[in-house]
Amino acid sequence: MQIMNNPNIPSSKQASFGMALKITKPAMEALENSSMETINKLAKIGEDLADTKYYHLEIGKDLKPRIDSIYANSYVREFKPIQPNDELLSIKTYWDGTEISGLKKGVEYHSTIQFANKEAALNAYSKLNSLHNDIDRAAVLTKMLDDREIEKQAADSAAHAERQKVKEAASKLMEKFGGESHIK
Repeated sequence: MQIMNNPNIPSSKQASFGMALKITKPAMEALENSSMETINKLAKIGEDLADTKYYHLEIGKDLKPRIDSIYANSYVREFKPIQPNDELLSIKTYWDGTEISGLKKGVEYHSTIQFANKEAALNAYSKLNSLHNDIDRAAVLTKMLDDREIEKQAADSAAHAERQKVKEAASKLMEKFGGESHIK
């Protein structure tokens, strides 16, 4: 899939190809006191999330995960999926992003991901629900959110390209056949 810049998003918000797993300095004490299993798991998560562009997973004090996006969105645990009735999968979490539109940090929030159909949403629900710790759920959810954003951006870019083609074709048509109306 090719990702083109979306003119509807400021360049400061365009796809970020930086670190997708960010381990903050406050996490160091908990890391030093953790097991090699935890260290290896975080290294694997870092590899799995290496290609994310719009969302990243931050590991903070006491190894608490935080999903962060290039937008105002940031979420902290819990990351509890709610069984979908349609193609929309809701995740119960807590807002930790920019305080906007009455959203304050620490308020329960339901993030929603739209899938192609109900079956895909149910598969995603099952995958998330089978994971038994916040770090694993946050890692999988980060990837799901990022994949959906990539799909939305690709669709927006394609729609914009199509609008540009129509405008160019209209200009060429006007250039070739345009003229003033004959008024009597």
